[in-house]
Amino acid sequence: MHRNMSKPKVDKNFFSSWSPSMAYILGFIFADGCLVEHKNGYNGLDITSKDLKLLRLIKKELNSEHKIGKKERGYHLQIRNQNIYKDLIELGLTPRKSKTIKFPKVSKKYSYHFIRGLFYGDGSVMVWKEPRWKHTWQIRISFTSGCLQFLEGLREYLEHSARLQGGKICSIDRGYILRYLSMGECINFYNFLYRGNSNLYLIRKKDKFESFLSSKTKEAKTRLRS
Repeated sequence: MHRNMSKPKVDKNFFSSWSPSMAYILGFIFADGCLVEHKNGYNGLDITSKDLKLLRLIKKELNSEHKIGKKERGYHLQIRNQNIYKDLIELGLTPRKSKTIKFPKVSKKYSYHFIRGLFYGDGSVMVWKEPRWKHTWQIRISFTSGCLQFLEGLREYLEHSARLQGGKICSIDRGYILRYLSMGECINFYNFLYRGNSNLYLIRKKDKFESFLSSKTKEAKTRLRS
């Protein structure tokens, strides 16, 4: 006699309408998620991250009962739900997305939430003291992707939504990187990313931006006194 195993519950309509948390998680999925197809048609979503706290947040937002598993280099959340799979297809995600994905149509109202999720998956911020310029503080932001057309779409989107004009795309091992080297653009990006009130962010990346801004303020005060 077979026992009926109930499927883990999840908000199957989570990606059916835009909201701050939906946009944020969608952005992260475009970076570190993938759609999984099974022969039995029971398709779904896999999300991978080194940050267990972030996966727990995503699981909570989706009202999911699915378990978070341990991988060699982090954690993963597997959600098998046909409704979620279909909604993500309609939003522009594709199976085996690394080389084929295009930048999606994002609701303007929630654009900064989507970009913040994407940035936390495939973006980075670097802060350092530059010895060539009297050890002044410098900052750089970047996005990586295996798909050139995705980064081209992202650059165009940031030009209109966040007023970033100088993004350069270069080829790297296994993909491409979009970089912004201007301090003004990086500050514009910070202001765009964290406008409004939201707890949907990674503290360590936000702290890097704010550490840089604090250091530049101190640097400017020191110069005024000298």
